[in-house]
Amino acid sequence: MPSKYADGFVKKGDLLFRNLSYFRQYEDNRRGDPLEGFHRDNPDNDITISDPKTGRVLSKGDYSFLNSTNTDLINVFCLSTQHDSKLYEEFDSDCCIEILDPNEFIKKTKIAVKKLISAHKTGLLHREVIYYQDNAPASFDIKNPKNLAFAKGVYYQHQQEYRLVFGNKKAFDLVQQIVSNGSYDFIAEAKKGIPKEKHMYIGKLNGIVKVHYT
Repeated sequence: MPSKYADGFVKKGDLLFRNLSYFRQYEDNRRGDPLEGFHRDNPDNDITISDPKTGRVLSKGDYSFLNSTNTDLINVFCLSTQHDSKLYEEFDSDCCIEILDPNEFIKKTKIAVKKLISAHKTGLLHREVIYYQDNAPASFDIKNPKNLAFAKGVYYQHQQEYRLVFGNKKAFDLVQQIVSNGSYDFIAEAKKGIPKEKHMYIGKLNGIVKVHYT
């Protein structure tokens, strides 16, 4: 992060969560991804769509299968499992905060999320991001909307991201679509969302973090 935010992070535990719609609309492709909250299955070959009752072919062409969830309602805080000098450059940052005690850090965040009356009953979810190729079989359950909050394309794999995630009360519904790659505008669809951010204060982090400067 930029060093001007380090003091608030360490002394107050000030974590800036943003919803997935924010990142879907972010125009810099180092952070922005219109497919946040989505899994896209985009085979190399043309797809045949047929009536399951009659077997009659309805259409054949270049289609994608999308599993997604409401990105307005899912909030994420992004970290990395790597301390890599290239990430300073990629994110225009002069500071990195190392979490020395991840269990305590996550415990404090869980407590803060639990206090939110607007939070989904699942509370805080956390894990490494799952990177996938859209033309290859998925290694995770793509119909579980809670997994979709951690799904990203392999283009971002070098960031080795770890996420803290919580949803609003109505979060984590599954939406399934078949779209034509020639006419479906992923960026235009992403702009329909409402980007939001929320500061979470989890308490002093002195003793469980270490600040690194470039």
